[in-house]
Amino acid sequence: MRVASLVPAATEILRFLGLEPVGVSHCCAWPGKPVLTESILPEGLSQAEIDQRVRQAVQAGEGLYRVRTEALQALAPDLILTQGVCEVCAVGPTELRQAAACLPGVPTLSLQGTRLVHLWDDLRRVAAATGVSAEQRIAALQERLERVRRAVAGRKRPRVAFVEWLEPPFLGGHWVPDLIEAAGGEPLGASPEAPSFRTTWADIAALEPEVVLFSFCGYSLQQALHDLVGWQMPCSAPQCWVLDSASFCALTPRVVRGVEVLAGILHPEVWPMPPCAEALRR
Repeated sequence: MRVASLVPAATEILRFLGLEPVGVSHCCAWPGKPVLTESILPEGLSQAEIDQRVRQAVQAGEGLYRVRTEALQALAPDLILTQGVCEVCAVGPTELRQAAACLPGVPTLSLQGTRLVHLWDDLRRVAAATGVSAEQRIAALQERLERVRRAVAGRKRPRVAFVEWLEPPFLGGHWVPDLIEAAGGEPLGASPEAPSFRTTWADIAALEPEVVLFSFCGYSLQQALHDLVGWQMPCSAPQCWVLDSASFCALTPRVVRGVEVLAGILHPEVWPMPPCAEALRR
């Protein structure tokens, strides 16, 4: 089956299932594959500038991404994968309609998961649509999660603020609170399944976090460290960590590794601490 992926999460799921897409999004790390999307945002913007551009686009009713319809048509896919969770992070419903219009009759599948438990549903839906089995792979992921849960069971849960954006600060929602709870922490501010939300540092301080995690959506560890150079946190916390967002910013099998990383930070006495390539204490 010829599958076109318009979002990084779909590409990660295809890779996990042992499938190779015919084309990918501009954010996907798959060299040599045709690129099917592009962002309207120029490179090199600060987080504050990105936030401003995003708000302007939303107010104007403009999309943040475009589908390269000619490239998509040339690939003649049998299935198009996209997502319907966040129009800020990746191609969403508007762009999906554009893609469907240029390829009438080609089915589309939209990833919809907003809780950790929804990952199994998304994996099964993609597997069913592409004619492969996901059950053994899902069972292996679930066993890894259970090992973490058993290790941290009954231990004191540190209060955790998961900062998904710096300027302005956003607290991570959707599946992020589930990841923190699975790793033995108490998520602050955000509610499971609800979107990430804009807040203030005064409100974060009022939550009295014991651990503050910086995991900027779509940023590598080095990119996050770069944005934190010279920045002073307006509130205090006993521990602050900077994370590679790859294991947290999309609902893919990578989030299981995210739970393992968090368990090592929150409970190093019972779980191995993450390597410096994934997390650094600030």
